[in-house]
Amino acid sequence: MTDLPEEPRLPNWGARGRALAGQHGGALVGIAVASAVGIAATAGFQVTASRKLGPQDFSLLTAFLAFINIAAIGSTALRNAVAVDVADARPRAAASSRFRLDSSAIEALTLGVVCTVALVIVAPWISGALQSSASAPLIAAATVLPYFLFARSLGILQGRRRVGVVVWWSTLAQVVQLVLALVVLTLGWGVQGVLLVYLATMLAVTWGSWRMTRGINVAVSRRPFNSTTTVVLLLSIAFAWLTSVDVILVRSGVVETAAGSYAAGAVLVKMTLVLPATLSLYLLPRFVSSKGNQALSRLGVNLSVGLTLVAGFAIAGVLALAGEPITNLVFGGKYADTAVLLPLMALAWIPWAMTQAILVRITAVASQAGLTVLVVAAVVQWVGAKALLPNLDAMIALNGAVGLVAFALLFVIHLTASRDSGTTPRE
Repeated sequence: MTDLPEEPRLPNWGARGRALAGQHGGALVGIAVASAVGIAATAGFQVTASRKLGPQDFSLLTAFLAFINIAAIGSTALRNAVAVDVADARPRAAASSRFRLDSSAIEALTLGVVCTVALVIVAPWISGALQSSASAPLIAAATVLPYFLFARSLGILQGRRRVGVVVWWSTLAQVVQLVLALVVLTLGWGVQGVLLVYLATMLAVTWGSWRMTRGINVAVSRRPFNSTTTVVLLLSIAFAWLTSVDVILVRSGVVETAAGSYAAGAVLVKMTLVLPATLSLYLLPRFVSSKGNQALSRLGVNLSVGLTLVAGFAIAGVLALAGEPITNLVFGGKYADTAVLLPLMALAWIPWAMTQAILVRITAVASQAGLTVLVVAAVVQWVGAKALLPNLDAMIALNGAVGLVAFALLFVIHLTASRDSGTTPRE
């Protein structure tokens, strides 16, 4: 039998491929581990706080954390914008240890200060509506500016392709919050103590990440708050508001124990939908990577939405059948009423999860029409909830209906953008 001819290049390419696979594989494993630790720390924090505080104080804490979460998601949009700019920009010849007021720094400072001032102004109303101490909303307000500065630093690291470092910084913040929260809750410091933990943690990681990025800053040439960046930021903040304000409305509109039961259900439902949302974010870029292929873009979005829908119904079914034992296992016996609310809450949250799946595409094209839809939805949600509360079932049903209409309108906008053959959507 004749030997097969040798292929001299194959061993070299194979060795190189194995080396690259080893490098990227190790990085991916590190990112996966960091993400898992972060998710576990977040879940541990929620469960610990719910058990230590009880329904009344836990509903108050989740209301304040909703305000912080809105700022956090808005800062994530800023981080992404900074990452794109840094990836496209050329490094400066000499690194500077000073905090440069480039466009990203101006945006971070402006957004942080404006949001902080706004929360300080409405602090008396917040403390009255939520029946909290006067200092609690001020502590929450002080947390906002560090969030935006932290996001800028992570955006610089992400733009320099140090994704693993970005994930580990976020995970470190979550782990520190869990550990310190355990301490303050054991000492009996209550809601204010947990809010102080958030503030202290954000100040620490903001300072640490800035120290890391001060030697790798790059020049960013675009003007601050250009039209695209502004729309993207507002889209993220509007969606964060729509998916976080429910616990604030419920806390201010029903008795405290019922608000605590709702807050526990919201934590459980939103945590269980992290998986389909993450799956959609993972799949969509791979389907839209072919520039100008509108059919492939539509397929990517449709698949993401479809997977989210199927997963959402599966989760709703599990919660309908086993809501009571799951609630008792996670939150304890004080949250018995949560199991009653879970099936309807899970169904009402499916449209919002689908909206999150399609919002990736809406954000990619910086759709002003999409922003209009979310702003109108926020107004309808607020007015409707105020009118329906303290009827929790009616409020939950309204929230689901608003999400369904918002999703339908954004889907139409997505189809319109995909069929525009004259331009290539921005990715």
